[in-house]
Amino acid sequence: MKYSKMNSAKQFFGIAFLSFASIMSSCTKTDTTPSTGDPATVTDVDGNVYKTVRIGTQLWITENLRTTRYNDSTIISTGLNNTDWGNNTSGAYAIYDDNSANNITYGKLYNWYAVNTGKLAPKGWHVPTKAEWTILAEYLGGNSVAGGKLKSTSSLWAAPNTGATNSSGFSGLPSGYRGMGGGYSLMSRSAYFWTSSARNTTQSDYFLLDNDFASSNGNAATNTFGYAVRCIKD
Repeated sequence: MKYSKMNSAKQFFGIAFLSFASIMSSCTKTDTTPSTGDPATVTDVDGNVYKTVRIGTQLWITENLRTTRYNDSTIISTGLNNTDWGNNTSGAYAIYDDNSANNITYGKLYNWYAVNTGKLAPKGWHVPTKAEWTILAEYLGGNSVAGGKLKSTSSLWAAPNTGATNSSGFSGLPSGYRGMGGGYSLMSRSAYFWTSSARNTTQSDYFLLDNDFASSNGNAATNTFGYAVRCIKD
């Protein structure tokens, strides 16, 4: 399925939209009962506390990452102007529209260089691979319906928020993105999440939820884009 929005702001990617391969699965369970021993929360190096949810065999945090430091306490670069953001090839983060209130609600937007350090997630956790995102979608019945089960029913999503039930407990919010030119776009309409999987030397895979679709999809984007990050237990 192609997104009609690719004729507007999403053309900025400069790469054709490709949905994740359709997953033909009869598995439609959405049991999120914690397993014995699952931590109810996880705390990052900054002291931010995130709730967790078990979805199938995976344990996820239910909020976007907000850390300003890697898990070895190294400070992550921030405060980059548009030019510096686009030219940067090391780990960095931004807050949508440089508004601190957005950090509380939506978390930070990290470039893929920060993800690629392997130190962005709290210890014992990691940024999921493309394959792990695919496992998540498969468990929820396939990519054609998984998006609705992953999206929050919050009014923070612009109408129509198609298919949203949050039956998974994932609570995805429309955090938008920061582009390779430094501009911010699509808050309230889309949620982009980095995977830790590189597509090639300059692009890496992401996972996408959108207000107009019940599906979950993905593609690759230039590593300088700023996307949200969710973490999964090792």
